[in-house]
Amino acid sequence: MANAMPTDAAVAVTYDCDARCVMCNIWKSPSTEQARPEVFGKLPSSLKTINLTGGEPTLREDLPEIVYHVKSACPASKIIISTNGLQPKKISLMLREILKHDPKIGVGISVDGVGKMHDAMRGVKGAFDKAMETLDLLKMEGVRNLRLAFTATSRNLSHLERVLRLTRQKKIELTCAVAQNSEHYFQTDANTSIEDFSELKRQFDALISTQLKGRHPKRWARAYFARGLYEFAANKKRPLKCGAGSDFFFLDPTGDVYCCNVLPEVMGNLAKDDFATLWTSERAASARERVARCKGGCWMVCTARTAMQQHPISVGRWILLSKALRTLGKRSFLR
Repeated sequence: MANAMPTDAAVAVTYDCDARCVMCNIWKSPSTEQARPEVFGKLPSSLKTINLTGGEPTLREDLPEIVYHVKSACPASKIIISTNGLQPKKISLMLREILKHDPKIGVGISVDGVGKMHDAMRGVKGAFDKAMETLDLLKMEGVRNLRLAFTATSRNLSHLERVLRLTRQKKIELTCAVAQNSEHYFQTDANTSIEDFSELKRQFDALISTQLKGRHPKRWARAYFARGLYEFAANKKRPLKCGAGSDFFFLDPTGDVYCCNVLPEVMGNLAKDDFATLWTSERAASARERVARCKGGCWMVCTARTAMQQHPISVGRWILLSKALRTLGKRSFLR
């Protein structure tokens, strides 16, 4: 099944960025060649979930055209645009045009704390207020699939519960990640482990408890994912096997296809080849062998989603047990 078509992808349309994030060095990189919008129309129709990311994707003036090509190539896919929300009016006008191509498109706005904490994490004064303005404007434009995306580090971990409360006030979803390293994506190896395990456990227990309380199975799945984030942050172990290079791939702005966001293994270039050719190439097979030997691992939603879908019994068992324990009054779900 190594050559089966993938179902998930993270697609970086640009590495240009107007933020100065402390956990990512993409913004320090010089501008790189960017694939033409038509290249994104070569994505495989098998994709079910596509994250259009960067850098800051809305810095590409042709993002609406890119969405058109992606949706045309992958009509059954759910597309999410990840943005820092630093240019509210521009992003709002751009989404007005994008909604014509995909009325169900989702938008994830990065928020790594409340107020000055988020400003410090993103390295931009007023970043939090701009993110909130972007959220409000996108609601007015009719974007229904909205979420805040929190990246946890030792510096902002204490704000996770505050951002969770904020999403409840705004009646939107929360996605969470732990800062990780990558030479080709985040372009840094400076992210260190979170060492305050008691605070880590407290914050993630609160997150898991809140997600389990919800009635929607997607929130229960996010509770399991949060459990995996804690396990990875605390023990550097992922609870389920990785399917990078098989179920998932990462596409960079030049068209290079990687197994994932972390391993620097290029499988081919979409601007030069059709997807089926590069996906079944010897170079791709070699990259998958590197994935099989990967010991450091990661736990990101891009590869965790497909792993969870392929292990429904393990995931479902944990969810049912945890929901039952929560009903009985338990509020701690982590060891």
